[in-house]
Amino acid sequence: MQYSLVAGSKSAPFPMGKGICEICHSDTVAKCGEKIMWHWAHKSKQSCDPWWENETEWHRKWKAEFPEQYREVTFECADTGERHRADIVTDKGMVVEIQNSPISLEELRSREAFYENLVWVVNGEKFKSRFEISETLLPSPQAAEFDDVVFAGVGKVAGTLFWRRSENPDAALNPRSLVLIHSSRTIEQKIEEHYCGHHPFEWKNAHIAWLEASCPVLFDFGGEFLWRVEDYRDQFRCVRAISKRKFVHDVKTEVHATDIATKFYPINDDNKLQGAL
Repeated sequence: MQYSLVAGSKSAPFPMGKGICEICHSDTVAKCGEKIMWHWAHKSKQSCDPWWENETEWHRKWKAEFPEQYREVTFECADTGERHRADIVTDKGMVVEIQNSPISLEELRSREAFYENLVWVVNGEKFKSRFEISETLLPSPQAAEFDDVVFAGVGKVAGTLFWRRSENPDAALNPRSLVLIHSSRTIEQKIEEHYCGHHPFEWKNAHIAWLEASCPVLFDFGGEFLWRVEDYRDQFRCVRAISKRKFVHDVKTEVHATDIATKFYPINDDNKLQGAL
């Protein structure tokens, strides 16, 4: 833990420090060795919160993006008395869980039901080698100019081909009907005009829990962008690039997690984004 209660106030660890856990009210001791990240630990060596994971330097860097009063905030269910320690809770009640380890679908659903107004930030470094983001651009799904367009393909090659609803009126009634296929290169300029960070992707041996989440999930592969998996116009799944700097700003200012999920961040510096793929 980064914080424990000392004399009734939340305190960072300090040499020889002793405190009280805000969740279970048991004794804690400060661990302040030269070769370890300073932290608090339960004196009994047992964690009181089954949702809590061992903290890494990656956790600390993310927590440092937010004011100290937002970090490690205790939540209690008024009906059941169940208590958990959230990584980040804003003054408007939005929760950010910073998750380094894989998670079961059962636990994911339990946490989402408990916190409700939740955004996940997940360390993608462990599966980065199996997560391939295509350099193919997709136009914003909000762009009305593409309402007639249906992109084809699966995985990282999705979006390289398309067909038009107006040219294939029978396709809506019979999904197996043949359609006239075009290369997306023929509308490349229009795609670039409406591009705001969407790309096809392929994830080998995917962690199913993250694909089944009902709250926004953003993967951190390093660099200046986060990547969110989302449905693309009910055609296939894609990822969307989100500026880390803008994300942190919006978490501090928005009220609901869905506000973060629905924001679109135009990508103006193509070279910077291409370097992140």
